[in-house]
Amino acid sequence: MTAAIIAVGNELLSGLAIETNSHFLINKLKIAGISTSSVLIVGDDPNSIVRALNTEVANDVDVVLVTGGLGPTHDDVTMKTAADYFGSEIIHSEEAYKRIQKLFSDRGIASLSKINRDQALVPEKAELIPNLNGTAQGLEFSKENRKYFFMPGVPVEMKKMFDDFILPELQKQSKHSVANTILHTTGVPESVLFQKIEHWINKNQELSISILPRFPEVDISITQTVDLTSGKSDVKSAVSELSELLGDDIFGYDDDTLESVIAQQLVMHRLTIATAESCTGGLIANRLTDISGSSEYFKQGIICYSNQSKIEQLGVSEKTLLAHGAVSREAALEMARNVLQIAKADIGLSTTGIAGPTGGSPEKPLGTVYIGLSMNGRDDIFHFQYNRDRLSNKFFFSQMALNQLRLTLKGIDG
Repeated sequence: MTAAIIAVGNELLSGLAIETNSHFLINKLKIAGISTSSVLIVGDDPNSIVRALNTEVANDVDVVLVTGGLGPTHDDVTMKTAADYFGSEIIHSEEAYKRIQKLFSDRGIASLSKINRDQALVPEKAELIPNLNGTAQGLEFSKENRKYFFMPGVPVEMKKMFDDFILPELQKQSKHSVANTILHTTGVPESVLFQKIEHWINKNQELSISILPRFPEVDISITQTVDLTSGKSDVKSAVSELSELLGDDIFGYDDDTLESVIAQQLVMHRLTIATAESCTGGLIANRLTDISGSSEYFKQGIICYSNQSKIEQLGVSEKTLLAHGAVSREAALEMARNVLQIAKADIGLSTTGIAGPTGGSPEKPLGTVYIGLSMNGRDDIFHFQYNRDRLSNKFFFSQMALNQLRLTLKGIDG
């Protein structure tokens, strides 16, 4: 089976918004063994939408997925265009109206405005797809053995609708499934990673293997299409072999993030952490607290950007700063030690560096960072240099700090 994706919205063509729905859909379609033949972006214009639909008819795809333009405002023209395209009258749907009423009632809104009531006007020939997060109903049409699904463009609405209602239907129709695992690495350049696994890649020609740089990480995707009647997947054994080959370079799989893996480690070992950040400006604390339940392990974060704040808030010695500078091993070490004591945490993690584009020197060039880690009487200092733009540098600094934390925590088990 093959699918085509059509994203509708003037904002996607004007640069006011980035089209991300197709990326989600392509990856989800793989699960059902369905390949994507094309992705088209068109404006909120009936003629453009019709031309896109006709293009996919000519391409003879099995499934057409359309996102966007189902909302209540003047530029949402997809529903009316779909009704005309399939020769359908537009009628009031009591089913849709009750869903919309319940949605607003759950939000504490008793009465509906006309613009919201009009969301219950839908094409008579369409099968309605519930929208559990919004008012725009999804639409399903069938024509000449081809399925058409129209979904809202709001990502949270589209994703829920696709996962709960559309994907299960497509999986029933497909004769294939796709086994896929993604391994996440960090701290290893793409070229070095390839050298490490080139022999393994050559051994596994039956698999589709992709190396995917995703700053500051590199993913390895392993995919195999399997016939549901007789196929057997080799992905699991290949992942096991690659995991052994790369060891600590791999921090997680599939939906894992560096933050979620660290959270699991901290909870498992019943450890708490506090951060003292200069050059990262609170980014490490932000990432650690992105995880639900982070209050179980995150005690406190201190942003100490100026020298005076390092002295007053963290108790860093003025002598240390005068002798070695704020960007130094010595300053990073005191920051980590002191924040641990202030917060009464098990781990203190610090960063001090030069994000740029100003402030560098021959001794301490732009992109220099020192990371301090204090834990159970053990102190470690890590030094990295990565000179790109300011925001990239800051994120790289936070990534390296978190990765060193991960490796230290992993060493507890070793």
